Amino acid sequence: MKRGLYLHIPFCHERCHYCDFVLTTNQSDSSRERFFSALEKEIRHARDRYGKLRFDTLYFGGGTPSTLSPPEMTRIVEWLRDAFEFPFRYEFTCETNPEDVQEEKFRAYRDLGMNRISLGAQSFNDSLLKSMGRNHDAQQIEKSLFDLRRAGFENVSLDLIIKLPGQTIQDVEHSLERAIAFKVYQVSVYDLDLHDNTVFGSRAKKGELILPAEDEHAQMSELVESRLTASKYVQYELTNFAKPGFESQHNLIYWYNQEYLGLGPGAFSYLNGVRYQFALNVDRYFQKCNEGDWSCDVEDKISDKKKEVETLITGLRLREGVDLDQFKLIRDCVESKIQDLDGLLEKRGSRLILTPRGQRMPESVFVELMDDECDLKANA
Repeated sequence: MKRGLYLHIPFCHERCHYCDFVLTTNQSDSSRERFFSALEKEIRHARDRYGKLRFDTLYFGGGTPSTLSPPEMTRIVEWLRDAFEFPFRYEFTCETNPEDVQEEKFRAYRDLGMNRISLGAQSFNDSLLKSMGRNHDAQQIEKSLFDLRRAGFENVSLDLIIKLPGQTIQDVEHSLERAIAFKVYQVSVYDLDLHDNTVFGSRAKKGELILPAEDEHAQMSELVESRLTASKYVQYELTNFAKPGFESQHNLIYWYNQEYLGLGPGAFSYLNGVRYQFALNVDRYFQKCNEGDWSCDVEDKISDKKKEVETLITGLRLREGVDLDQFKLIRDCVESKIQDLDGLLEKRGSRLILTPRGQRMPESVFVELMDDECDLKANA
């Protein structure tokens, strides 16, 4: 059983038009110092509460952790290594925006033991990047990839978004070709999600946001799968394609429904059968840490049955699927549903996996598995 450590760095230059994450665009010296002071207190509290936990992965997310200067990054990493234990070799990832990449800065990151970059490219089409509110263009993406290599980073994952307003199949193909040409080790391709409290969400409500039609979106998804698979990427999870051996170990902890500790504003944790969120937003995070209020804003005690349900749903996202033998409490219920999901689910021995068609409509599978007939939702 592995365990991951997630650090939420809340600073961003701007809020992208699709983003509803917990963040702040206030990057003043006083705001940054408030964050470091609060984080140091939270790290100390976690050490006092759980002891010197051992983590197999370390992931800096956000927000935009690549906004941190090398001294700021060093400060946090030293706190973490003093409070917790890490194996000799462990995956250390930093989410990064192209406009933040400078070779010297990332050499300093590399010297701290960071060994994996998740680059938020999103698209190689300049007009789409502008419409998303991104602060970089395609040329900056390419420059950042060169600079990362020169700084010593080989293990680079690249994020792309499909189903964007105004996006064409040709746009998706071009972005895939550029990602493949740069020989990144992982490509993560996400569908655009619309959230009410975002620029895109507001435009959608007003009928001003025209998204690709359903059949065009399906063609985009099929193109992603076929093009990346032909280039020797393995689709190990529904949205993630990696060269063999370079799957995100931190994200696999989530897909296997294993434990993780989240630190920073908005971060979630899952430890000792409890999933919780310490603070709902940045200001509340500052306030609670400064007051020493370590109560949780959100807390959910996970029953044995609910854990099995969650492990089933997250595990089905993986290429390998799940082993039904591990589900003692819900196996009979799940097996009663397999026939109803013929064509979407396939049973191979004791393993249950999504078929290619099921991978294109996973939510339909998950909804069917959790309907009231099996009583999974009510009693989970």
